[in-house]
Amino acid sequence: MTRLWQLGATLVLFTGLAGCGVAVDQRALQTTAAPPPQASPVETAPEPVPETAPETPSVTVTAGQAATLETSASGESESEQPVTDAPSPEIAGSQVDSGVAAAENDETVEIASLAPSAATSIDDLVKFTKPPETRTPPETEAPAETPAETPAETLAETSATPQSGAGAGEPADDADATGDVVGDIIWNLEAANRARPAPPPAPQIPVGPDPSLASDALEAAFAQIARREHALPDDVFVLPAKAQGMTRIALLIPVTGPNAALGAELQNGAELALFSVRNPKIELLVLDTHGDGPEAAASQAVVAKADIIVGPLFSDAVVSARRIASQANIPMLALSNNLQIAGRGSWLLGYVPEQQVDALLGYALTSGRNRVGIIAEDAPFGQILARHAVDRLAQFGLRPEELLTLTSTMLADEDQLKSAIRNFTGYQPPAEDETAPAFADLPPSRFDALLFAGSADFALRTAPVLAYYDADPERVLYLGNGQWNQQRILTEPSLQGGVFASRPTGRDEAFTALWSDVWESRPGALARLSFDAMAMATVLTGQQRQLWQASLESESGFSGFSGAYRLLPGGGNQRAFELRQIKGGVSDVLQPAPDKI
Repeated sequence: MTRLWQLGATLVLFTGLAGCGVAVDQRALQTTAAPPPQASPVETAPEPVPETAPETPSVTVTAGQAATLETSASGESESEQPVTDAPSPEIAGSQVDSGVAAAENDETVEIASLAPSAATSIDDLVKFTKPPETRTPPETEAPAETPAETPAETLAETSATPQSGAGAGEPADDADATGDVVGDIIWNLEAANRARPAPPPAPQIPVGPDPSLASDALEAAFAQIARREHALPDDVFVLPAKAQGMTRIALLIPVTGPNAALGAELQNGAELALFSVRNPKIELLVLDTHGDGPEAAASQAVVAKADIIVGPLFSDAVVSARRIASQANIPMLALSNNLQIAGRGSWLLGYVPEQQVDALLGYALTSGRNRVGIIAEDAPFGQILARHAVDRLAQFGLRPEELLTLTSTMLADEDQLKSAIRNFTGYQPPAEDETAPAFADLPPSRFDALLFAGSADFALRTAPVLAYYDADPERVLYLGNGQWNQQRILTEPSLQGGVFASRPTGRDEAFTALWSDVWESRPGALARLSFDAMAMATVLTGQQRQLWQASLESESGFSGFSGAYRLLPGGGNQRAFELRQIKGGVSDVLQPAPDKI
């Protein structure tokens, strides 16, 4: 009975250890250490991670089964010699998991190792596993030799069913009890294996963009649209109603478009005047003449109940806006310089080029140059200047000595240009006598003053040819308009000594200092115009409306940063100009402008 119990216990332990991944070698059950088997050892189980890796199931028996085992083993221990001081069995690959703790309070006993005395029962187990035909009765004198090697897997399979034959003479109740113990142990092992959780599936890494993100974003967008009850209102500026006693000035300028830079300069000048006057009863309303047109801008000024309009800048815009403003009886201070569009109810504030011609001709005549020639560009601007010069000379009882009009075709063709200018100047080739003085044979010039009626480009194109045909500034006084006040004209060699009319510059330093306190850029000529227009409009705020026209057309005029001027009843103006002469790439004041008209 004792041997049968030991055989069962050994079988259970082998089966449990094999199920737990522990390889057992019979030779390791001897009292002395033996070398490991030739078969490849099972790899050492990795150290478990707490609370993550499943624990290796342990073989347990109940308290009742442990008592039965102790009772059965007590008889055998008396007949067998115990092995003491034996080294620990070295089982290949049987490293015990250090993370498995012993049972504490559940009255169970964990089987941690095999008893050394169980090795002697293996011999009997081998005998019982033989078939009845080949089995031989045991001899008392010589016990059966232990087979050289019996694999643990074969041992476990053959011992699963109890054998009948030798050893059947043991009491039946002890065999049944031992079978129950073995059955319970096997059941516990199988239950532990079944309770082991299945390994988690391997994580799958998605390839490409996560479609859930796009879905979430789309759902969030729909949710936001659903929560929106009303559409956002447009950011439209609503002009407040004009307060009692306020004077509203509408500034009509090109805020957008290709001339927006000019409009910005005009607006800065008007705002600077508003800051300087510091009149709380004046409001400035800026309206764009480019977006919806000058008529729409003028209509907005009427709706806003503007008291006076400053602008527009260009001639066509002035004509369009004036039709709307005159119907509402709103006076207009236009920034144009075109006398052709002057009319009642509006006044021009620009630097009129015809007045520049008057100043130039007056200087030439007073300096004794009565023979005046005119070279004109076949363009509206050039023709206006040429006609005005002829009319002004006629008032003095004079007529131009020569008048040449050059078309764009003639200006583009070098031969035509030279031929026309040669005839215009009356050029004669010098004598072939080399001993004669340089100017001895030069005939006198047909004119002693020459008016350039055209743009700056026109002067740059014709001046070198005129100098080539002996009509240079050393013999003829060149007269030019305000467009000559630019660097490319001042540095042209053939124009050195020429004289041109310019706006007054006597108060430029004061205006530049005032401008620099507010704006970072340098002021231009238009900035002075808008500043003076705003300053003049503020003068009207303390007067009754029916007196405005008389105040604007006062004979005493006004003196501002743009110079001295007065507004004429017909819609024009009269301005003072200074004359400047080109010398060495710069211009110097030849004749200053008067302070009053």
